[in-house]
Amino acid sequence: MDQKEVLEKIRQAARRGDILLSLSDNQLTSLPPEIWQLTNLVTLDLSDNQLTSLPPEIWQLTNLKQLYLYVNALTSLPPEIARLTNLERLFLWENQLTSLPPEIARLTNLKALDLSDNPLISPPPEIVAQGTEAVLAYLRAQLESSQRQWVSKMLVVGQGGVGKTSLLRALRGEPFQEQQETTHGIEVRTLEMAHPTEPNVTMQLNTWDFAGQEIQHATHQFFLTNRSLFLMAWNARHGFQQGRLYYWLDAIKALAPDSPVLLVATWTDERDADLPLSDLRRSYPQIIGHCTISNKTGAGVEELREAIRQAAGSLPLMGEPWPTEWLNAANAMRALPDTEKHVSTWEFRQRLAEHGVTGEDAKVLTQWLHELGDILHFRDNEELNDTVILKPQWVTQYIARVLESENVIQEKGLFTHAEMERLWSDLDPMIQQRFLRLMEQFDLSYRTLENKEISLVVERLPQDEADYHAEWDAMQAADSCHEISMKFELSTIPAGIPTWFIARQHRFTTHTHWRYGVLFASDETETHLALTRAFPHERYLRLTARGPHPQNFFALLKDGIELTLSRFPGLQVTRMVPCPGHNGNPCSYEFNYEYLLKVANKKPTVECQKTGEDVPVAKLLYGLAWDTQDIIVHGFNDINRRIDDQTALMQREFLKLFEREQSLIESHCPNVFILHAQQTNTWRRWFVGEKLELQLLCHYPGDWHPLPDSGIYTIDDPAKWLRDMAPYVQRLVKVLQFVAPFASPLLGLRFSEEDAKAFADRLKLMEQLVKTLPDIETKHPEADSARGIGMHEGRQHAEGADLRALRRLLDLKDPQHQWGGLKKVLTPEGHYLWLCEHHATEYKR
Repeated sequence: MDQKEVLEKIRQAARRGDILLSLSDNQLTSLPPEIWQLTNLVTLDLSDNQLTSLPPEIWQLTNLKQLYLYVNALTSLPPEIARLTNLERLFLWENQLTSLPPEIARLTNLKALDLSDNPLISPPPEIVAQGTEAVLAYLRAQLESSQRQWVSKMLVVGQGGVGKTSLLRALRGEPFQEQQETTHGIEVRTLEMAHPTEPNVTMQLNTWDFAGQEIQHATHQFFLTNRSLFLMAWNARHGFQQGRLYYWLDAIKALAPDSPVLLVATWTDERDADLPLSDLRRSYPQIIGHCTISNKTGAGVEELREAIRQAAGSLPLMGEPWPTEWLNAANAMRALPDTEKHVSTWEFRQRLAEHGVTGEDAKVLTQWLHELGDILHFRDNEELNDTVILKPQWVTQYIARVLESENVIQEKGLFTHAEMERLWSDLDPMIQQRFLRLMEQFDLSYRTLENKEISLVVERLPQDEADYHAEWDAMQAADSCHEISMKFELSTIPAGIPTWFIARQHRFTTHTHWRYGVLFASDETETHLALTRAFPHERYLRLTARGPHPQNFFALLKDGIELTLSRFPGLQVTRMVPCPGHNGNPCSYEFNYEYLLKVANKKPTVECQKTGEDVPVAKLLYGLAWDTQDIIVHGFNDINRRIDDQTALMQREFLKLFEREQSLIESHCPNVFILHAQQTNTWRRWFVGEKLELQLLCHYPGDWHPLPDSGIYTIDDPAKWLRDMAPYVQRLVKVLQFVAPFASPLLGLRFSEEDAKAFADRLKLMEQLVKTLPDIETKHPEADSARGIGMHEGRQHAEGADLRALRRLLDLKDPQHQWGGLKKVLTPEGHYLWLCEHHATEYKR
């Protein structure tokens, strides 16, 4: 619409007294003042425009509940927005916001605040990632009082023996030591400097000195955090190639793509530093300079110190505003003596409370300190969440002992209980077990299924390829064998790939594994096999699954690979799908997976560039792209609907739509359920007042089932609740059609024919309900418009309004969050499942 059409639309809305107005996708750079006259508005959609600011007059729309401003160019918000006291949803993704006004904390009805894809500094990304409640807690504390923190991290990396520790000693003004001890793990100290532009401000750099031995690199990846300053040290005596500059720069780019890098040549008193700096800068724009020093004489140290001072002053964490109470509490934890290395989570929270940080604020701050690397606290791990590690470097030093153990090396990665007691003899047995669990948390090892007293350290697997061919080829020879494959082309193969994946998916082990590959089986009878291989020099991974119906097993392992790759935010990944061949002849051509997804709904075939033959897109994507609704409509036309693998796959893909919201404390809850009327067998009467019952189901993929006599809640006002839940219920019913919970031998439960019939009847009633839901939305124009005008076409995650509506009901009916005894489990593939006690134990085992 042009400007005149926009004005006319506003005038018509004013005449009618509309409660909803959409001006999305109109290239608006400013808002006409006439819009402030629409005081009846409940929903205003201004998304997909070119707005750079929001006028303070926004406060006049006092009835607003939904405000959609995503995909604009907003650089700030007016404090007056806090006067919209009825606001429940504020969507701001894909703007240019660097800060939020603390006054937003006064929006007490705000339930959903989406800030993704903004260059935010305040609140910081670590707070934003925790969700709406965490952001509001941060802003509330900041509203009371805030101050700037002049602290950041400087990470010193490079090959072993290049002089990293001597370099830091020189920067601190300490004398050179000819026989400097080798660093094991990580050593953390501080370096103070005057701020380059802020008068009377002293910056504190926490310097992290990383051991250079290659075997330690996989451990270091967890502490090479973004938004820090990197010193990349190399030895001028040996040359930049022996210093593996490209390897280290690739690793930094993959792990910390937004961090500046200073190259530092050491030992220049013995040889001049010669390197192709211009070429390096073209390939790695993060490089901000190159300095040369002599560790022995100190030449060049002052120049390096000044370069560090200038770079540190520009770091996003330097001068970051913190709520005062939070900063005081954090500094108190950081100042604890080195002798105090760990405390219980309860004691840690008590210490935060001494500085005024309590309740949910304490949980948010604890997670923030974990993300910053100040502490280690894994809240989603039942075996670790009762402990806070106050000195993360302490852990790495003990892990280094395992990685460097000659016994572990000779045993090809086997780490026995006896070896643990020998290497960690100076640790309390309880802490020994905690460290072993931490190695598992870091995907550095896993306990073998045959003997829990033995762990396998995956970084010490043999380099030589294991003999997997006989078993793998025999599967292919079977008449019913199908194959699905994908190639992951990577900009680099960082340390931890594929060993982290091997450790994470170890429940599928066939004991056939090596440093760069593994053969997995879907079950003990090896119904399906999957081969994963990494090719470091060619920079790619390949995952292939074989068997009668390999789609589910392939999808599960692919999720595991994707989770591993997601740890590297700067890693460039291109996914390729092999050509299935033509007329029985193999073909080496590969199709770009992203391209296939784009054309899937536009053209039935694509051309193989090697042979010119047309290949059906559906055939290429079969088993790879599992949009839930497409599965339901198309995916089972030629497959027996009772195949457990297919059911498990569809159920898991449905649950993945809500993983983002399930990761947030404010919205996580069981979200698979069945509805039924309390007294009648028809949906006609509930619309005029009859209550409904909601019964939660266990989420175990392939075996969704009700909980006997528990997890049942009454919905007092079904019409109102279903207005919020309509699209979700429609989607859920389609997936429930394939649930068969009537015989669950794993649980030892046998549902009677009467129970089975009751469940089937309830499902039919839900299907009847779905048919009435469009009428409900028509009759209630105030129903959530997010699904109509507020949903951005390119959005990759579910909005979560449905989950929050369900959570509000469960909070009201079950404030203690018993939820039928369901337990929240984070699977190795990164899926959140709410499981009954039996299935939760299965995953834990």
